[in-house]
Amino acid sequence: MAEPKLQKHWAKMLSKPVPKWHTYQGNSNDCGPFCATMAANALRDAPVVDAPTLARTMEEAPEDDVVRLLPPRIKGWATFPWGVVYALRKMGFEARWRFGVSKARLRENLDEDRVSIVIVGDPLAFKEGKWVGWAHYKVLYAWDPEDGWAFVDPAAPASQVYSYQDDEAFEDQWSWMGRHVIEVWDEEAK
Repeated sequence: MAEPKLQKHWAKMLSKPVPKWHTYQGNSNDCGPFCATMAANALRDAPVVDAPTLARTMEEAPEDDVVRLLPPRIKGWATFPWGVVYALRKMGFEARWRFGVSKARLRENLDEDRVSIVIVGDPLAFKEGKWVGWAHYKVLYAWDPEDGWAFVDPAAPASQVYSYQDDEAFEDQWSWMGRHVIEVWDEEAK
């Protein structure tokens, strides 16, 4: 099947083939490991790691004593940003986790062809008195001042690959999660 195309020319867009390596997470809570997989495979344009395998590996007790104190994942539920960074570094990539990041920094990352994994969500959402909070990782792919943000999204089925948010919706959901970003690049490729 052919890779779905973005429907327009975006002002800023990654040249890395992230859409080629899109992996659908299905109904799992594995968006963090799936984004790490898409980033790794796209940066090398090769099958560096398999997403379900990485998700299960991240649930195991880490060998590193420091990481053992702060687990990378809670099995079947949540992936922490430091866990994604740890997994990417173990695969030989440069990665860092930042919070309180500006949208200007995300646009700079697109300019520099650096992969950005963002975390969006609504952690304090309630419905009928019941907590329904959520968080989600996705890979930033493009930005346009008129149309907002495009992501290669593990929650999007293979036929779709992308998700889109206008600037206001992205700002709200990204800010509710502390404006986190995991920046990934490959020194070997330079």
